[in-house]
Amino acid sequence: MFGLTTTRRLRAELDAAKAETARQRERADRATDRASTAEYNRGQVLRQNAELDAANRRLADRNLELGRRLSQHTEADPQYAAQLEQRVERLKQVGVRILAAWHAEQRRADRLQQRLDDAVGLKPGLIRDSGSWQPANQPAKEAS
Repeated sequence: MFGLTTTRRLRAELDAAKAETARQRERADRATDRASTAEYNRGQVLRQNAELDAANRRLADRNLELGRRLSQHTEADPQYAAQLEQRVERLKQVGVRILAAWHAEQRRADRLQQRLDDAVGLKPGLIRDSGSWQPANQPAKEAS
């Protein structure tokens, strides 16, 4: 009415403005807190990254040094390692041949022992008790 504002309406607008100001102030305070927390966190992350980078550089340098030392050893040479592998394979083949020869000689010795037993009359089943010349020997158990 006549362009005048009532006191009640003025107070309502003033209360609304104060509430909006308080809301904006609270929002600004929260933003400031988040910004300071983010800044602190960034600083902490930067410090940690710097420490990790320094440790990584130390480890990389150590790895290079150990690699240089390793390359000085003859075992690290790929050609030398290949030669060692060839030697291992040859030695395995020699071992197989030696075992085969041992088995062949074992069979030969068994055949010769059998021939000797046959020659002196020690055929299986003829000797029942050898206690007279081998006192520690137990008599053979007869199969039933």
